[in-house]
Amino acid sequence: MEYDAALEHLGRCGRFQKITAIAMSLVGIPAGFNMVAMTFLGAMTDHRCRLHDSSRGWANVTEGLNTSIPWENIGGTWRLSQCNMYEDPIGAETGENATIETCKYGWVYDRSQYSSSIVTEFDLVCNKAWLTELAQSIYMSGVCLGAVLFGALSDRYGRRPILLLCLSVQIPLMFAVAFATDYVTFVTLRFIIGATMNGFLYSGIVIGTEVVNTSMRTLFGMSVPFTMAISYILLGALAYCFRDWRTLQLAMSVPLILFLSYWWLAPESPRWLITNHKAEEAKAVIRKAAKQNGVEIPEKIYELIDNKAGEQGSDAHDCGPRTYTMLDLMRTPKLRSTTILISINWFVLSAVYYGLCVGTATLAGDHYVNFITSACVELVGVFLAWFTMERCGRKLPSVVFMLLGGCACAATAAVPENYRMISTVLAMVGRFGISVSFNVFYVYSAEVFPTVVRNMGLGVATMLARVGGIIAPFVYLLADTWRPLPLLTFGIMSIFAGLTMLTMPETLGKPLPNTIASVENVSQLPPPILVPDGVVLPGDSDKPLVVFQKLTVM
Repeated sequence: MEYDAALEHLGRCGRFQKITAIAMSLVGIPAGFNMVAMTFLGAMTDHRCRLHDSSRGWANVTEGLNTSIPWENIGGTWRLSQCNMYEDPIGAETGENATIETCKYGWVYDRSQYSSSIVTEFDLVCNKAWLTELAQSIYMSGVCLGAVLFGALSDRYGRRPILLLCLSVQIPLMFAVAFATDYVTFVTLRFIIGATMNGFLYSGIVIGTEVVNTSMRTLFGMSVPFTMAISYILLGALAYCFRDWRTLQLAMSVPLILFLSYWWLAPESPRWLITNHKAEEAKAVIRKAAKQNGVEIPEKIYELIDNKAGEQGSDAHDCGPRTYTMLDLMRTPKLRSTTILISINWFVLSAVYYGLCVGTATLAGDHYVNFITSACVELVGVFLAWFTMERCGRKLPSVVFMLLGGCACAATAAVPENYRMISTVLAMVGRFGISVSFNVFYVYSAEVFPTVVRNMGLGVATMLARVGGIIAPFVYLLADTWRPLPLLTFGIMSIFAGLTMLTMPETLGKPLPNTIASVENVSQLPPPILVPDGVVLPGDSDKPLVVFQKLTVM
């Protein structure tokens, strides 16, 4: 209530809010780079056994190809084996010895689209092909750890310190990845980057959400997916220009240097400061905001903040300081239900979304064109999500587009093998639907949890989301059994998650809940009322919030 009262004087969209919102929305760029970087860093290319043998003098890679490598039937299509060769090509040709063995001289890779990737450099093919999926899963495991660790730390020590800590760790490690000399070093660095990236991303999202006016929350919430979609387009362009994975990694790392400006641009959340009875720090942030916006904040507002801190300080003195833990997310029925359903939907959205992102390289057509086209489709989805959320709320668009994405993915199971371009189009439609729902969830998840456990709730939900991201790459291994099975799996998951959203509450136009009690009693809130000038209603942090249309203090 105290910060909302200050916002009445700061203005709906002052300079302070604009700078903070723009700065916090840009956290989506490094997050987007890292989330889908394995599409190019770990690109799988066509390959076959190397034929060169110094004892036989095979200097030409095409020499004796048909007699040196056996043919295999893969999904009804005959092709040269990628992992086996004849032990004795001459004997195989004459029929005297057709013994097959694994590639003993290494592999030859198709470099028409990729100059190099960790697959070609570390030979992650054949019996080591699963290590490519494992690399992305290890990265998502880091993101999962960061969701829990930095979510809890952010709620306890503040949004800004965690934001800057994660940024400081992430920048040097991004550059270090480009110089990784082996697979273990590569995945270890990516694991730590995943953890710090998640802390950086969601601390920024929460700062922006808690600073802006209620009427601007949807716009800010959509700005993060917008910058992530832009980062995908930029990544596709960078990957097209830099076909070597090390050069591409360096190109992704350079923009992060600009984020060092956050030491000056990123404020602490006034809502968090007030809720954690840090009155002086909260007043300092509000005074800075007022100076940037060119307005004056009445002293009565600062007195409200002092009184709030005094009440909480008295409570802390009498009963000890109230420290919230992840158990608090499960103590009360409505918050427990919210946590479970949000987590389920994040799990499914992450698994399907990142599965479709990484899987663009398996679709028919040029890899770069497919990736950039998918990113452009997603960009359209951002605007559509913004448009529908402002008019239809958060719940309905999430359900409709999740069902759309799920049905499109499931429909690929009915597409004949020789019409793979139709499967590509359906996969694009599926990614469009899932991305719209994903965009809605960025806003919805930040609104549905109370301030005292907001980052923690997001951390737990996104932790399970990253579990979905961990398993997503391995879902594509199901294609070895039946080619449409991965997309069919994604479709069924999306349809199920969309139906569970029908039981969730709507948050459009409602104030951010500050306490757990306000979530439990949200249905009992009185209608909005006008408070006369100079009148301050008594408040209690453990009682339901009162919604004010305007609070003017002279």
